[in-house]
Amino acid sequence: MATIRKADYYYGALLSALVNGGLAPALFEKENDNRQIYEVTTNKASYIMYTKYNTNPSGSKDFTWSFVFSDHEIAEIHKIYLEHSKEKEIMFAFVCVQKQPSDSNQVIAIVRWNEFLECVDLQRQQVRGTPRLSIKAVKGSPKLRLYGSKRADVLDGKDHTIKIERNRLNHL
Repeated sequence: MATIRKADYYYGALLSALVNGGLAPALFEKENDNRQIYEVTTNKASYIMYTKYNTNPSGSKDFTWSFVFSDHEIAEIHKIYLEHSKEKEIMFAFVCVQKQPSDSNQVIAIVRWNEFLECVDLQRQQVRGTPRLSIKAVKGSPKLRLYGSKRADVLDGKDHTIKIERNRLNHL
């Protein structure tokens, strides 16, 4: 009998959303519990989807999940891009949940390659700490806000985040 791990619940949420949306994902690569990589093909395109989850949002009204990337993960993401970007679009699926699940503020953020690069410095040229991407869910907003170690959330007193649709998964 297989043991059910905590990560299975969170990756299962993504797989359920993909299958319920009419997609047929295939596990592309699995190395550890911190992330999984899926190949997803739709009638529009083929994707390699790098997936991570976070169960510890900060904030009490608006929740923010931060995803940190190790040197190994950055190298892995770069390698995936070099090997697969010519035939498949590279995307990221960030499963943003809370330890105590509820119907609100649980989201799967689909981030495109160019958005990821605006937030995370793959070349490690910026010395602003550990590579990180943050996703903020503002209560009542149909959009999620992205920022990271390469892109500040506020610049000159103004919102500097990248805004993406919450339901982007439905449009693959």
